[in-house]
Amino acid sequence: MFWCNGFIIAYSCFLLFLLLGYAYGRYKRGKAEKTATTIGLDEVTVVIPFRDEKENLNRLLNQIKDLQTPPAKFLFVDDHSSDGGATLVENKQNSLIDLLTMKDKTGKKEAVFAGVNHSQTPYVLCWDADITFSKDYFKDLSTLSPRSLTILPVNFKTNRYFEWFFEIDVALANYINHANAGIHRPVICSGANLLFEKESYLEVISLESHKHIASGDDAFLLRNMQQANKSIELGALNHCEVTTPNPSSIRDFIKQRSRWFGKTFLLKDKILNAYGLIQLIFALGFFVLLLCLFRADPRLFLEFWFVKSLLETVLLLPFFYALRKLKLLTILPIYGLVFPIYNIVLLISLFGKKEWKGRPI
Repeated sequence: MFWCNGFIIAYSCFLLFLLLGYAYGRYKRGKAEKTATTIGLDEVTVVIPFRDEKENLNRLLNQIKDLQTPPAKFLFVDDHSSDGGATLVENKQNSLIDLLTMKDKTGKKEAVFAGVNHSQTPYVLCWDADITFSKDYFKDLSTLSPRSLTILPVNFKTNRYFEWFFEIDVALANYINHANAGIHRPVICSGANLLFEKESYLEVISLESHKHIASGDDAFLLRNMQQANKSIELGALNHCEVTTPNPSSIRDFIKQRSRWFGKTFLLKDKILNAYGLIQLIFALGFFVLLLCLFRADPRLFLEFWFVKSLLETVLLLPFFYALRKLKLLTILPIYGLVFPIYNIVLLISLFGKKEWKGRPI
């Protein structure tokens, strides 16, 4: 029981640390003085890189058509699509919608870079082609204060019960991000919904150092901004939020997470790597303890599992309430059992061959 008690105490301290960081971040946001200046919609170009996304583009273009208060421009950047998506955008071109076609260079990072260079506004909002946005999105965007980089929230659409496991995985990563942002700074972001100042982007961006990696436009930009001591803000939950589909299968989920996880080592971010190591230690430690307890006495196994699940539910409740996803807490005990196995599979997958959008990573 010594090891069980030690695990619970250490895990409680870690969760309490995250809770205090999250609470302090909310406190700072509430106390922060709003600047007199806000970002005007006429100062924003939305850059949307795409590759073989015809179905998603059609849905997004229909949403854009119905906008009452649009930004200055929607710039779609075609990264060598072959499904007719570029033709679809070309036929919809007008004063609001524009198309830029990549010629020689390839990859999302290059597409974003070309889009930013082509834009004529001081701010760029980067979206993925498969997102949907709320009717108040741009109204909320116009209330934001100017920053070099603003990390905006991304929600994952779930259609099936098992996809809740994908959603809770992202939610917990966002919890760590909000907790660390409260204490020090954010550690992750998503290029599906990212607002930045064009001048700062062009000043810090360095594609040469990671041009051999097909993905990572968002993670490397965040790291470059941090190293240059630029102003970075983590947007409030549910504010200027976009929704993107979950992976359609467990296999796609592992591929996606393996791609995300693989980038963390290349970023050379000590804080992010520390969180990854702590997560791995707790996951494997919990797994080993469960196996030992189950072999010794199944009742001890159930008691330990119950105490851990109760602890997590209580300390994560404030965040999931603010996130408006209390339903996810109902699967937290099962997720806790699956999580160690998921980490082992993820580690193994790092040694496999990975590709993204048909290109090797």
